[in-house]
Amino acid sequence: MGLMQLMPETARELGVKNAYDPRENVMGGTLYLKRLLERYRGQTDLALAAYNWGMGNLERNPDGLPRETVAYIEKVKAGFKSAKA
Repeated sequence: MGLMQLMPETARELGVKNAYDPRENVMGGTLYLKRLLERYRGQTDLALAAYNWGMGNLERNPDGLPRETVAYIEKVKAGFKSAKA
């Protein structure tokens, strides 16, 4: 739902009351990303895979990322690189 594409259960866990409110959505999504980075000890690829594919999927099948998730990770990382330039 919304800009950060939060799942309803994730939004509830993050305390997001209106996932379509841009501010609430982005704050919730960035909090979720922070938690994922902490969970995966700063391993950006794993945090991004969990954000896109879900923690449960990632942890059950860490070597079986779908193409969509691999492409998502590459796209986000490319955005990091261009932002640094």
